[in-house]
Amino acid sequence: MAARHPTHIPCRKSTRGFPTCLDMNFARERHKLLPALAAVIVWLACLTPAHAHLMVAQSGTLNIVNDGAFMVLSLPVTAFEGVDDDGDGTLAPLELSRHGQHIEAQIVQGAQLLSEGQPVPLQGLMLQLSPAGETHTDAATQLIAMGRYQLPARPSGLRFRLHLFGRGADEQAQAITVSRGDEARRLVFSVNQNEGELLPSGWHTWAQYVQEGMAHVLGGLDHLLFLVVVIASGWRLRAIALALTTFTIGHAITLCVVAFGPFSVSPALVEPAIAATIVAMAVFDRWSDLRMQAGHKAWPEGLRLGLNFVCALIHGLGLASALVDLGLDSAHRWWSLAGFNTGIEVAQLLVAGVCGGLLWAWQRSGGAGRIVPLQRLTAFAAALVGAAWFFERITTLS
Repeated sequence: MAARHPTHIPCRKSTRGFPTCLDMNFARERHKLLPALAAVIVWLACLTPAHAHLMVAQSGTLNIVNDGAFMVLSLPVTAFEGVDDDGDGTLAPLELSRHGQHIEAQIVQGAQLLSEGQPVPLQGLMLQLSPAGETHTDAATQLIAMGRYQLPARPSGLRFRLHLFGRGADEQAQAITVSRGDEARRLVFSVNQNEGELLPSGWHTWAQYVQEGMAHVLGGLDHLLFLVVVIASGWRLRAIALALTTFTIGHAITLCVVAFGPFSVSPALVEPAIAATIVAMAVFDRWSDLRMQAGHKAWPEGLRLGLNFVCALIHGLGLASALVDLGLDSAHRWWSLAGFNTGIEVAQLLVAGVCGGLLWAWQRSGGAGRIVPLQRLTAFAAALVGAAWFFERITTLS
């Protein structure tokens, strides 16, 4: 049944820790490093440009009031089987009229509200094309589904399960804002994560946001590359610990300011700035190395930590943007923020552990004399990739 009202929801470690003969080794090994450098640059150039903060195409709401949960979902047409008669990936009003009951049956099975593991009834289901067509030939790629779940007298363990995902790359996720009174939280469902608790406890919220924080860092090439540059500058445990601690403090400050205050910065500025931090840190490390080769005194350690801190503030803006897109659980705001930060730190430690393991394997295989050339190679490759990302982002982001 079609509704009349359209709705749309939207290293030289300066040679302080290594013998000076390493510079001679670097000259001898340069012809071996150049092919490796070329391979690294080609591999990075073939990667999809690193945009860490993309918006999901589908959205919806689930508002719990008394004994009902009112649902509004914007679903991709390609999520439904046997309704697109002409196979054009859209749904026309005539197709909606012809297959309305079949679509409703798929929604009942594919969008379920569970109480103690059992589906609750979905009543008054209405369908609307989005955008609504004015003639019988107008078609849409999205379908709005509206209905009411009849909750039991004492609902508990409420969960939502979703299986209605489209075939397009931007149709593999669905964001749903769940609200009850003053409580609100945003759930993101995907093909691999198609079920979630609606009103979880604080600990459950913390655990969920730990996963989100880890996924964001490990899935963001720009964050990973920056961490590798920071870690590669010095392999001592103290140096790594100080660098990670400074980075943690910096992005945690920005996260708190954005999450709990009115301060925000457009991704059009943040994304190029993140790429610029990679270039800045890599250039600073190489500059410091050249100064020490020329016989100058090493920069104070605090200078590099200060630069790392400033870069961390900028990365924090990107992380905060992801957290805002994900949404803070209004009933557990501190749990959400703490979990997201914890996930970021766990991801950082994983990156440090992997880098440390690779270094250990390199040394065990007889490559201890090539650590300084490896650091220089890392800084050079990172600067090139960061510069490419910077220019790509300032020309494509709006």
